[in-house]
Amino acid sequence: MTKSLFLLFFIALFLSCGKDTFQSKPQLFLTSVSSTTVPAFGDLQINMRLTDKEGDFLDTIWVKKVTTRCPSSNFADSLLYRIPNDVPKTKNFDGEVVVSFTYAFELQPRCTRSDTAVFSFWMKDKKGNLSDTVRTPPIIILKP
Repeated sequence: MTKSLFLLFFIALFLSCGKDTFQSKPQLFLTSVSSTTVPAFGDLQINMRLTDKEGDFLDTIWVKKVTTRCPSSNFADSLLYRIPNDVPKTKNFDGEVVVSFTYAFELQPRCTRSDTAVFSFWMKDKKGNLSDTVRTPPIIILKP
């Protein structure tokens, strides 16, 4: 009885994992971070997966940077982070979003020491649905 219950559970789990479920609101999922320690003058790349049932997501990706030691390094912005217009917005959209940060502009600590930051991302669709906020693990940003 236990073996067949375990087997039934395993089959149900396998079948449920195979289905892609898309929601009406855009969904972002963090897939990778190029590094959790960024050397001085190094860059950072964040990879995410974007899904949207209707494919009506807007091109704007909101980004917020919050640091632990240097509040003048914090920001929230959307102007620099856009999905290109040539990306086809289809129903059951499933694609990769890559956001790159350069040391000189977005990463460099605005104080005299190294810092740690968490980056948050979210999106909106034409109907006003907001995605959940995706956060990176703490990223150590070294000062030269």
